[in-house]
Amino acid sequence: MAAQRFQSSTIPIVRFAEIGSTNAEGLERLSRGEAMPAWLVADIQTSGRGRRGRPWTSELGNLFATLVLPNPAPVANLAQLCFVAGLALRDAVVAAAPLLSLDTLKLKWPNDLMLDGGKLAGILVEGGSDRYGRPAAVIGFGVNCLHHPEGLPYKATSLEEAGAPTAPDRLLEALDLAMAVRLNQWNAGNGFPSIRTEWMRYALAIGDQVSVKIGEREVTGRFESIDNRGAMMLRRRDGIAEIVTAGDVSLQPKVD
Repeated sequence: MAAQRFQSSTIPIVRFAEIGSTNAEGLERLSRGEAMPAWLVADIQTSGRGRRGRPWTSELGNLFATLVLPNPAPVANLAQLCFVAGLALRDAVVAAAPLLSLDTLKLKWPNDLMLDGGKLAGILVEGGSDRYGRPAAVIGFGVNCLHHPEGLPYKATSLEEAGAPTAPDRLLEALDLAMAVRLNQWNAGNGFPSIRTEWMRYALAIGDQVSVKIGEREVTGRFESIDNRGAMMLRRRDGIAEIVTAGDVSLQPKVD
């Protein structure tokens, strides 16, 4: 298929004071055949969700935005959008919050942006189709600008806590530009090798021991790389290589 060319500031922004989920709204609009692409942006989500349907805390002052993309690539390449979006979000945070220490801004496989070991943002890519049956995708971004949730089983953080207060609209402006650049680089999947190389440069825990929960099974090993589809390449403790296409990653403590 011929790849679309994207240009920042030409994609319309649809704003909501409050909505259930910007991703769900995007999928619904695609099914109705509404003109796309578009950014759907909410001040508050009442039914925000992350991967596997987990609830996503949505407080006023954070960024909740979904980019709706009709027919962006063959279905087989849509999962790569996690890595395209991760790089773009990192680019945007670097541009919009220059006070941050960039050494601690890392990408966690497959879809989180980490800051100083805490979760700063999550990305949810969902595939769908338009009313003609062509492949489509929605890419949801939840970024902790002003607030971050407490009482989680993992550390979370925000730009405010990191000493780099950033308005959601400023971050969205930078993200619009960064997504256009990274989508054109990706080129419907033809440019994924260069996306993969850059994602690896900023990846968290490459070469480290990690545990991955895959359904009811948990596997531990050294995170070696991602393959040409974006799957995690894990070297288990018994020396066997395992390819992980989906799972929840946690870091193993390092032993001196």
